[in-house]
Amino acid sequence: MKFIYFILLFLVTKNVSAQTPDVGDDISAIVFMDSFVVTASKRGFDTKDFIDIVQKDESFFRAFHNLRFINHIANNEVEVYTKKGLIKTSNYHQTEQIMDGNCRTMQYLSEEITGKYFKNKAKRKHRYYTTQLHDQVFLTHGKVCGEPENPRISSENLSGIQKHINELKKLIFQPGKEVDVPFIGGKTAIFKEKMLKYYDFFILSKTYKDQTDCYVFRAVAKQQYSSSKTIIKYLETYFDKTTFQVLARNYHLKYNSLFDFDVKMKVELTQKKGKYYPAFIDYSGNWKIPTKKRELVDFSINFDYE
Repeated sequence: MKFIYFILLFLVTKNVSAQTPDVGDDISAIVFMDSFVVTASKRGFDTKDFIDIVQKDESFFRAFHNLRFINHIANNEVEVYTKKGLIKTSNYHQTEQIMDGNCRTMQYLSEEITGKYFKNKAKRKHRYYTTQLHDQVFLTHGKVCGEPENPRISSENLSGIQKHINELKKLIFQPGKEVDVPFIGGKTAIFKEKMLKYYDFFILSKTYKDQTDCYVFRAVAKQQYSSSKTIIKYLETYFDKTTFQVLARNYHLKYNSLFDFDVKMKVELTQKKGKYYPAFIDYSGNWKIPTKKRELVDFSINFDYE
């Protein structure tokens, strides 16, 4: 059951090769477009092709892979809340990633802890499962080496934590793909025919950070259906109109059943030396699973590059 926590935390590593079935024709027939996109379609913008790009995009994944191979400083703010919304414990820390060839190490530049953040502070044994996953996903322990030009999600027979992280990558980097998660996996496949009726799909024209013209793909769960029918309540992705590079993505995932969770995420990318990298990550999660206490944890990460 601990696996459910991995639905909202993320890591990086594979070529997104396995694709969802081609249902572009089905979605393009029901998607809503604003007046600017309608005008663009008359000039050659193809809705079906754009939907296909949404499903097969690798640029967002590539940006996170690039993060593993560049010197940077990360400012982390992790806060654990009480049911009344008060901060129970927190960890504010600044880390620096240092590259040596294709290998990375990390050092703490500063750290401020309030409350009982760790079970064992000397051994840095975590009290909360969500904070433990934040540590495993975003912090580097020891020296880790990789291949800059070979991003991949393992296709091997994985188990335990590695399998959980692998399935998580599919949800984050291939939104709309079915994941191998007990009870809820099929509900994440929003592009499959059986799930289309539960969503409204939109293609909009917007400006990202008041400087880049973007097409925005948005999927919104319809309120008239039972909340148990859907997991992804809101999914929004910004694509640069010129390059179709993903610049930002927003999620809202919620489920009330055997597993009870309500999670929102916002991710923004930035360009540095011709490549894209994460600029900002914001996570807000409320979790309750059987045998475990409810966890209300927020964290944000701001990345600074040389």
